[in-house]
Amino acid sequence: MAGNNIEFDNVSFVFDGKVVIDSFFQSIPSGEHVAFMGESGAGKSTLLNSIVGLTVPDSGTVNVSGMVVDHTNIARIRALCAWIPQELSLPYGSVEELLVAPYSLKVNKMLKFDKERALSLMEQVGLEASIFGKRFDTISGGEKQRLVLISALLLDKKILLLDEPTSALDPLSRDKLTTFLKSLENTTIVAITHDIGFAGQLDRIINMKKN
Repeated sequence: MAGNNIEFDNVSFVFDGKVVIDSFFQSIPSGEHVAFMGESGAGKSTLLNSIVGLTVPDSGTVNVSGMVVDHTNIARIRALCAWIPQELSLPYGSVEELLVAPYSLKVNKMLKFDKERALSLMEQVGLEASIFGKRFDTISGGEKQRLVLISALLLDKKILLLDEPTSALDPLSRDKLTTFLKSLENTTIVAITHDIGFAGQLDRIINMKKN
C-alpha cells in the first residue's frame, strides 16, 4: 500500500447542470501540508469532501493511500482520515466525553485513551487543561475544532482534512496551532483557508478558480 498520499485524477464535478470543477489533476504526497485557497464556489469544499467520499466526482477518480475512493475502500480510507469541519454539532455532553467516546467503538478497540497525551496536545494547540471538564456546548467554535483535532491525533489518524482551522482564532492561538501543525511531519494535511498568513506557513498553496 502507498503512503498517506492523495491523488485527484482528472476529476470533474457537476451540480445542477453547472460544471464546478473541470478535469482537475493534483497530487499531494504523503506528509505534505497543503492549503486550498480561492473564492467561494471554486470547489474547495467539494474536493476536500471527496477525499472521504462525501462528494463523488462525475468523472475521474480520487485516490487515497493507493485506494480509489469508492464503496469498496471507503471504510479503510475513512479509518485513515479525520475530517474536521468549520461548524461542529456533536452529540457529546462534555469535552471529556468527546475525547473518550471513540474508544468504545469496535474500530478503535485496540487503542486506549491517553489523558496525559491529550493534556499535552491541548497545551500545544493553546487550550487550557481546565477545558477538559467543561460542557462541549459551552466552548467556542475554535476550541471545538482544536479538540476534534486532538481526538484525531490520539486515534492515530494519518490524514487531516481541515476546514478553515484558523478562522475562529485570535492571533496568538492561530500562531500556536500553525506551529503545531507544521510539527506533524508524518501527517498529510489538506486545509481549506482564506487565511493567507496561515496558508503561507504550509508546504504549498493550491489556488482554486471559479468556473
